[in-house]
Amino acid sequence: SNAMAGNFANARVEKLIRQAGAQRVSADAVDKMNEILTDWGKNIAKYAVEIARHSGRKTVKENDIKLAAQK
Repeated sequence: SNAMAGNFANARVEKLIRQAGAQRVSADAVDKMNEILTDWGKNIAKYAVEIARHSGRKTVKENDIKLAAQK
C-alpha cells in the first residue's frame, strides 16, 4: 500500500514503533502507521484551523492544536 503511504518520514515512524518496544517492524506496519498518523494529524489540523477562525485569528496556535487533539 505504498500509494497510500503517509506524509511522515518512514524512519521516524519506525523509530516510534521501536521505542514502544518492537524489536523488528515490517515495512507494511510502518506504512499503515504512517497512513493512520497522517489522517489523524490532518483531522486535528482541520479542527485547529476552525478553532483559530472562531477566535478571529488566521494563525493556528499551540493551544488550538492542544484543544483540537482533545476532541
